[in-house]
Amino acid sequence: MAKKWVEEHPDAVSKWTKGVDDVDGVEIELVSTPWDSERSSSSVVAEVLKSKGFDVTVTPVDVAVVFKAIANGDGDATLAAWMPVTHKEFYEKYEGQFEDLGENLKGAKIGLAVPKYMDIDSIEDLKPAE
Repeated sequence: MAKKWVEEHPDAVSKWTKGVDDVDGVEIELVSTPWDSERSSSSVVAEVLKSKGFDVTVTPVDVAVVFKAIANGDGDATLAAWMPVTHKEFYEKYEGQFEDLGENLKGAKIGLAVPKYMDIDSIEDLKPAE
C-alpha cells in the first residue's frame, strides 16, 4: 500500500525530497511503534527513501525505546514521536541527544471520537444510564 501511495502522489513526494540527493545504498534505520498509524507513516517514508537510493530498515519497538534508540544511535530517525503531550516525558529525558526536525502530521489530534448519532458534546455525556 505504501508503494502504491508513493506512486500515486508524486507531487507530495517531490516536495518532501526537494534538495535530497540520490544515494547508492546508504543504510538508514527508522524506529517506529507498532501502532497502525506509525506503521503507515514509516512505510510511506521508507518507500520514499528507497526511491532516493537508501537501504531502509523499519524496526518496530516499544514507545519507551523510540527516543532511546535515536539518542544512542541504534536508530537513525522516527516518525512516531507524538508531541507535545503523549511522548513529552521521553522527549524531555533524551532532549539534546537527538535532532528535532519538527512535526510531520500538522493538525493531527488525539482524543476520543464517537459517531454523530450519539449526539453528545463531551466525555462527561458518556456516563452510563442509571
